[in-house]
Amino acid sequence: MGKILGMARLAVLAGALALTGCVTVENSLSANDIAAMKLTGVTVAYAPDAFVRWDDGIRAYAASKGIPDNSAIPTYTPEGKAYMQALLAPRIKAGVEQAMAGELNGTRPVRLELVVRHFTIVPAVQRILLGGTHDMTADANLVDARTGAIIIANPKLGAVMAGGEGPIGAAVQGVFTNGGETTVDRLAGIYGKTYRNWLLRKVI
Repeated sequence: MGKILGMARLAVLAGALALTGCVTVENSLSANDIAAMKLTGVTVAYAPDAFVRWDDGIRAYAASKGIPDNSAIPTYTPEGKAYMQALLAPRIKAGVEQAMAGELNGTRPVRLELVVRHFTIVPAVQRILLGGTHDMTADANLVDARTGAIIIANPKLGAVMAGGEGPIGAAVQGVFTNGGETTVDRLAGIYGKTYRNWLLRKVI
C-alpha cells in the first residue's frame, strides 16, 4: 500500500511539473527598454479551454445557488465555470500586482495581460492521502497601454507551490493561510514573482 501511495505522489508531482516550466522564453528586452516602462495595470482573462480546480470556488457557487455542501454541485456547467472564474480573477490580479509593485517606474505606459490556462488548488483530502502541488499556468503578455501592441510575450508561464503531504503537511499548509492570506493569494503571488524575476532578470 505504501509503495502504491508513493507512486501516486510521484505521479501527482510529475503532472504538476509537466504543466509548468516546460516552455523557456528568452527575455529579449534591454535594460533600457525595461527601465522606460511604467506598469499601469494587470488584466486577467481565461483561455476557452481553461481548467480551474478550486474547492472554495465550488462551495461559493453552491452557496450562491442555495445548494447544500454535501449535494452534487453542477460546477462544470458554463454558469459554474463562469462564476468561479469571475471570483478567482481579482485574486490573481491582486497577487500579481502586489508582486510587481514598485518595479516599473518609467514613463512608457504598459499593461500586463494574463490569459489563465490552468489553475489548481489541490483539495485537502488529496493532500492528506497523496500529497500534491498547487499550480497556475497562464500566458503573460506585456502590451503597450496606448496601442495594445504586444511588447513581449511569455506563453504558458507556470508557477508551482507545495501543497503539503500527509495530515501534518496539510495542517501546516492551513497555518500558512491564516492571517488573511489564502492559498490562492500565495499562489498568485508566486506567479507574479516568477514573472517579475523573468522580466527583470532577477536571480532567485
